[in-house]
Amino acid sequence: MSKLAIVVHYHELWLKGGNRRFFLSKLHMALKRALEGLPVERILRPGDRLLIEFGDGASAEEAVARIERVFGVAFYAVARVVTRGGEDDLAALQRASWEEVRDEKFSSFAVRAKRSDKSFPHRTNEIEISIGQYFVDRLRDEGRDARVKLNDPELTCRIEIPPGPSLLVYGRKIPGAGGLPPNTAGRMTCLLSGGFDSAVAAHKMMKRGAHLSFVHFWGGGARPGESSVHVARELVRQLTPWQFSAKLYLVPFEPVQREIVANAPEKFRILLYRRMMLRIAECIARSGRSLGLITGDSLGQVASQTLRNMAAVGDATRMPLYRPLAGDDKIEIMNAAEKIGTYNISAEPFHDCCPIFLPRNPALHASPEELEQAESRIDIETLVRQGVDSAAVERYRYGAGRVDKVESFKSATA
Repeated sequence: MSKLAIVVHYHELWLKGGNRRFFLSKLHMALKRALEGLPVERILRPGDRLLIEFGDGASAEEAVARIERVFGVAFYAVARVVTRGGEDDLAALQRASWEEVRDEKFSSFAVRAKRSDKSFPHRTNEIEISIGQYFVDRLRDEGRDARVKLNDPELTCRIEIPPGPSLLVYGRKIPGAGGLPPNTAGRMTCLLSGGFDSAVAAHKMMKRGAHLSFVHFWGGGARPGESSVHVARELVRQLTPWQFSAKLYLVPFEPVQREIVANAPEKFRILLYRRMMLRIAECIARSGRSLGLITGDSLGQVASQTLRNMAAVGDATRMPLYRPLAGDDKIEIMNAAEKIGTYNISAEPFHDCCPIFLPRNPALHASPEELEQAESRIDIETLVRQGVDSAAVERYRYGAGRVDKVESFKSATA
């Protein structure tokens, strides 16, 4: 095979009925953007899959690494393309299939064919039996001991007969990212800490097609280890390839915390911090036309995340609040962080703003009424406006295989 070709399969998009065309167009666009900078000749839709054909010099390793982070892909494979219409298409498929698998190590195999184009003269069973027998003959010639095993074979050679001029052969399926294509569900805003949880929560919602902006509340100094800003930036850089662009709002939070410490009961401090974060994030979210807020809360993980405390904190915002990790434990969250590449970033030392002025005995079961009473001496509107006005904004873009910061300015409503 002189040129690289990758066949891409989707699954969940089949459930979209009359909206399927919209989701497929978004998947097509996402693949095109993910492969920016590589010599892609064309992306075709032969039947119920996508076929990406590359020009000379394309790197299969680089292409696979790019497609790995495209939501909406169920699985994909580097395929051999057999040009249809020769003297004997079945013989050409036999030769191409053997070349695909001959260097693999296996003791059992199966051949699976899918004939989407019913005009192809050979039926599915005929294709599978013919190629399977060809394998047996070639294996015997080379003195290799391998047998046909239809259930759970070590290797499966797949043949696809889609409409159009190409026949596809591949031996290894690569699991895709799954989910829905980027930017199909609407905009949301994620409260991003430097820890493990919120980055995983963000990834979960991005997987469902949401396009996220990020709000990070920081305190302390500006150098690594003194502030969490450097960690937030790296997390956004790691997450941006999944949705191609992102905004990061950096809100200095210590002035707000000092007002809360000076004017509210000690045991409610953490909960009041979180209520103020939600209010500031909501204001930023509405300016960006977001439809909801996302947090990394996990039920019962810390004192502020008891069921009553989460309800009391969430009462501070009118915008829908999503907690995709509510039912996950810490081990599940950290495993997910490793999988998406945010674990090592969140494990870096940084100065988290929340533990500042930490109460000795935080409230475990606060009510909205208790927190409203605790806030009675605080000028909430002024603090929210202060937080929004003091936020810096950074824009990130993913293209040609890298993430760049393309803009930075001092305006939370830009």
